[in-house]
Amino acid sequence: MKLPKGAIIFEEKEPLDKLYCIQRGACKFSKYDAVGQEHILRFLGKGEVMGKRALLTNNGAKVRAQALTNMEVFCLDKDVVLNSIHKNPKFRQDFLDALAEDVNINEYTRIIFCPHYSIKKRLAQLLLYVLGKYGMDADGKLLLRLKRDDMAAVIGTSQEYVINLLKSFKNFGHIALIKSEIYILSIDGLRKITSKN
Repeated sequence: MKLPKGAIIFEEKEPLDKLYCIQRGACKFSKYDAVGQEHILRFLGKGEVMGKRALLTNNGAKVRAQALTNMEVFCLDKDVVLNSIHKNPKFRQDFLDALAEDVNINEYTRIIFCPHYSIKKRLAQLLLYVLGKYGMDADGKLLLRLKRDDMAAVIGTSQEYVINLLKSFKNFGHIALIKSEIYILSIDGLRKITSKN
């Protein structure tokens, strides 16, 4: 499947009949609360697989998946996946390992975006997380462009506060801002923010 930026791959609670393997691009997992506020839980990129648990449980997707960039996604039909789990021990073990890794990733992201940390610290952690997961080009530009409202949804604040904090990071020489792009100038500077109480 080729998906444009912003496309919905699947909705929360939607029954899934495919396993989605990301070949190119990035997406986000999110949930909406009772008042319609989006909460971003995770970012995914090349090589990651979506829909594993929903295929096994038949309970539908636990999250909404939306493309952050143009994407190419390889899909495996549910029957093919379940047949491979039953007949191919190597595939079965890889599938179980992937489910276990999801638990580890979810625990890690909970630590990164811990609500007990200050918003400033969470934003610095988010920038370092995106840098580590998706990288930057030779000029320091983050390869994944996150909208300010997505950043706000991850760390639990307003878009305006994110914009003000990014300007503060820029003034201290940690980042550069060119239009909507973020350039990392000082990894150490961002790490010092994350290490403060």
